[in-house]
Amino acid sequence: MNCEETKQALSSYLDDELSLPARAAADEHLRECPLCREELDVTRSLVRRLSALPRPLPPPDLVASINDALLIEAGAALRQPRVPLTVSIMRWLQPRVMPYTVGTFASCLLFILMFTALRSSLIALRTFDRATRPSFTYRVTYLDGSDAGYDITKPITPESLAARRSAVGVESPSLNPNGALAALAWTPTRDNRGGDDDMIVVTDVFSNGRASLADVVQAPRDRRLLDEFQNALREGPAFVPASYDKRPQTMRVVFVLQKISVREGDF
Repeated sequence: MNCEETKQALSSYLDDELSLPARAAADEHLRECPLCREELDVTRSLVRRLSALPRPLPPPDLVASINDALLIEAGAALRQPRVPLTVSIMRWLQPRVMPYTVGTFASCLLFILMFTALRSSLIALRTFDRATRPSFTYRVTYLDGSDAGYDITKPITPESLAARRSAVGVESPSLNPNGALAALAWTPTRDNRGGDDDMIVVTDVFSNGRASLADVVQAPRDRRLLDEFQNALREGPAFVPASYDKRPQTMRVVFVLQKISVREGDF
């Protein structure tokens, strides 16, 4: 024990209420610390003087005066009129509910006043934001030089994409933006076989937008890439219908697909 802990335990030490380990620690500290021994002597002397004081006796009429006061209080309560239940409920609710009600009303009033005062500024900020907001456009350039740029704030549809490529759609079919081929993305294999990879395939595109693999000119090192490409062709129309591009009913397309490993930290 240190001096502070010993001083706090002196009262329990004198009353013999300390546990054996605590009392042993206090005895060891008292043997080494003269200041705490002096504090113990002062406390022990104070306890002795207090115990020597005469115990005060209650007045002889104390019990009678208490009984008289209780009788008077009971008589006054009986003579009071009975309070209705609704009044009792209101008296109970008033000190509990009124502060919250007043606070809620004041908060709502303050919010309305602040919103009214700032309304013109908010309208001006919204107008300025709309006037200065840039138009974000994402662009895809095909090998034939056609540009399929579109505003990313607006949904892209097969019709709108085909309309943008109307000049070259007759020779190069447009990808279905909602198809599995457009959403195809390759992830690393389970054996962590990464790195770049590519393949060259020939695909037949039909009038309804569906396609099938016709030939593999250059196979990828990872066979999984070719399997996922074929699965994407089977899931649904990979291209827009021939009527959108105004192209022949059946076309043969050469695909050059590349898998590029991009580290997350490069973004």
